[in-house]
Amino acid sequence: MQDKNTSADLILKIKELNVKASEQKYLEDVYRSVVESTSDSIYFVDEDCRYLFINNHYLSRLGQPVEQIIGRKYGEFHSQEEDREFSETVRKVFATGESHQLEHRSTRDGKYFFRTFSPVREHSGHGKITGVVVFSKDITEFKRAEDAIRESEQKYRAILENMEDGYQEVDLSGNVIFFNDSILKMLGYSRAEFARMNYRDFIDEVTATEIFQILNEIYETGNPYRGVEIEVIKWDGSKRNVELFISLMKDAKGNATGFRNFIRDITERKRSEETIKRLAYHDPLTGLPNRLLFRDRLNMAIVRAKRNRQYIAVMMLDLDNFKDINDTLGHHVGDQLLQGVGNRMTGLLRRGDTISRMGGDEFLILLPEIKKIEDTHRIVKKIIETFRVHFLIDNRELRITTSIGIATYPKDSEDVDTLIKNADIAMYHVKSSGRNNYKLFNQDMITKTSA
Repeated sequence: MQDKNTSADLILKIKELNVKASEQKYLEDVYRSVVESTSDSIYFVDEDCRYLFINNHYLSRLGQPVEQIIGRKYGEFHSQEEDREFSETVRKVFATGESHQLEHRSTRDGKYFFRTFSPVREHSGHGKITGVVVFSKDITEFKRAEDAIRESEQKYRAILENMEDGYQEVDLSGNVIFFNDSILKMLGYSRAEFARMNYRDFIDEVTATEIFQILNEIYETGNPYRGVEIEVIKWDGSKRNVELFISLMKDAKGNATGFRNFIRDITERKRSEETIKRLAYHDPLTGLPNRLLFRDRLNMAIVRAKRNRQYIAVMMLDLDNFKDINDTLGHHVGDQLLQGVGNRMTGLLRRGDTISRMGGDEFLILLPEIKKIEDTHRIVKKIIETFRVHFLIDNRELRITTSIGIATYPKDSEDVDTLIKNADIAMYHVKSSGRNNYKLFNQDMITKTSA
């Protein structure tokens, strides 16, 4: 009996690993495409500053084959001073769990970089730090612009007018006193309109408060502020994401006269980040939360249910005879049917419920904050009933039924993985006993499954 039970568990684990492997391969391809298309250097190191990953842009700077770099320490490719600064920052990230930013000048070619060191944690989001990812942006152009400002006012104006990034100067009250053409193109204002504006006119009130605090700090310390990300309001009311580099302006006597801002449009980068985030937690076919996001939500639901003494139901749905539709009508019809099921279930469930596509023709449903187990019967019957209505795919009426297994918290388990596994076992028993029905998990099912 124990061997059969172990075999059943092994089959379930293999099934889960296959789903995870497919999802992981898709996400890795997306991440690789984004990481390799950027003009910034991106690399990943462990606590001992050994390279674990580098993108092509950074590889080109080191000038050696990747196989001769991975596993070796940062200090093997940089000066002692650079290694000391880098190692100290990595230690701070591991010690504090927070991101750190600093400006760096490379002894290799004298270029300036603005580097962000961010912790990478285990999948739970609250696990231990496993490494540090470094995003290194070349800011040599900005540094040269700043040097040009100090050397020659005329040369400085020419540079600013020809650079792609926006530039503006404001007085101590925030009134615009100088700007280049790039910022006009970015925001859509005419030169006459922008010349009469205050910085508060193209940001919202919350952002204005944030910027005021930053300007006050710059005024008090004299230190520049780099990498400030905000939304600005264009002439037509639409918004753009920008990154600010702000520094203090002084007159010949050293008195503060205002602030200068370099403004870089990062809207497309932000959209890419949101796309990556969505792909990481959503099924690409149906747009539903994937297994990773479902586990996170189930884990949070368990915490709330334990605090509020409520119940949770986890449902595993499998579409009956779905393979026949795929085989006879084609995968494009099967895909549309899966999308239709996802849309129908989303419209049926409560606002706080979650439906997730596990993979293939299997779906997971999370029903949090249930006051009594009996409510689960009413909801699952409604789900089965809605499948009686046909799905219209390519002007063809398709009818399909579903088999549903249910596990409840805390009766069946207080563990995320066990609740999902028990719902799967209950669904298997529905399949074995005729389909188009539902069953609540009980411990006898494990014995029957093993037998």
